[in-house]
Amino acid sequence: MNEETNWYRRLDGTILLIIILFSVLSIIFIYSSQQTGQYGSQNFAMKQVINYLIGFTLLILVAKLDVDQIEKMAWPLYIALFMSIVILRFSPESIAYPILGAKRWFIIPFIGSLQPSEFFKIALIIVSAKLISKHNSQNEDRTTKSDLLLIGKLMLVTIPPSLFVYQQPDTGMVFLYFIAIGSMLFLSGIKKRIITFFIVSVLLVLGILVYLYVYQTDVIYKQLIPLLKPHQQERIIGWLDPGGNSDQSYQADRSILAVGSGEMFGKGLLQGNVYIPEKHTDFIFATIAEEGGFVLASIVVTMFFLLIYKVVIIGHSSDTPFGSYICAGVAFSLTAQIFQNIGMVIGIMPVKGISLPFLTSGGSSLFSNMIIMGIILSIRKTFGLYMFSNESKYTEE
Repeated sequence: MNEETNWYRRLDGTILLIIILFSVLSIIFIYSSQQTGQYGSQNFAMKQVINYLIGFTLLILVAKLDVDQIEKMAWPLYIALFMSIVILRFSPESIAYPILGAKRWFIIPFIGSLQPSEFFKIALIIVSAKLISKHNSQNEDRTTKSDLLLIGKLMLVTIPPSLFVYQQPDTGMVFLYFIAIGSMLFLSGIKKRIITFFIVSVLLVLGILVYLYVYQTDVIYKQLIPLLKPHQQERIIGWLDPGGNSDQSYQADRSILAVGSGEMFGKGLLQGNVYIPEKHTDFIFATIAEEGGFVLASIVVTMFFLLIYKVVIIGHSSDTPFGSYICAGVAFSLTAQIFQNIGMVIGIMPVKGISLPFLTSGGSSLFSNMIIMGIILSIRKTFGLYMFSNESKYTEE
């Protein structure tokens, strides 16, 4: 068997099949979404076809890398993407034009817009996995002091870029950064008392917020919400009290109507008629539920669960802690992203600018997720070598 054929056999066929199915669904329902008349002559479906061709190319190129090569790229990639976020903050509108009040994208001629914060998520996960692996190898006898030192290292690489991303503003992306880092830290072997402290702290804050919302509503609306940025205030108010704030909750209300009108089997392809602003982007799941009904929506959710399950299994089977930590960060951040997006579509979560992986229209989100899957396939390929070869790397040496 030649080396090229052996390389393809070591890739995970289930992950590739799921991504291919997502590409088909994405293109079909983006095309369907743009039939409502709000897009004029723009063809987002064709753009998504091109995006997926580029995305699959990126996936294959990254998957052909070895895990060691990916680990060596951690710091250069982190520094380069951190600098791109900083440069974006101070760039003129000619190359970083604000869209809907958010300055998140570089405008590149003949290419379109690219969002550095999406790609930085990859660099953050990789560099954090490297930091944790190195720290644990140097501190085999775990102490509270060493665990706090590890937390300090991770906060040092996470907080500064997160502050710049928050100013764009992009709270959703910052949320995903901390979910990824938190999950990796949780699995790093730090002492249970530290984990307990963080969990209790989060639950305490949530409990206080719930208490204030139930018994001290004025504190929420008059003191806490005004601390947020204007667009964040509108989204939170629209979510907490949609009946009394129809303007702020308009997009979410239309989305819930679209999902509900799909019933069990949907209205049929191209038969969706509920208007939702920017339906082809973060609310693409509403189109899927409206036209494919509960059945197709459930199939899509099941495919996401299967994809995350495969990532977890690959992380568990990885022969290096570095690979395991990457898979943990990817699995938890994907889970949070999917839950938030679908949650806001059905009204159980506030509206945030978080895309639905592999389905939402757009280049940056798709490219970053395809690169991430390429990294996962690279990790799978490494231990897959022992499944499809009679010789180990040790006997070859």
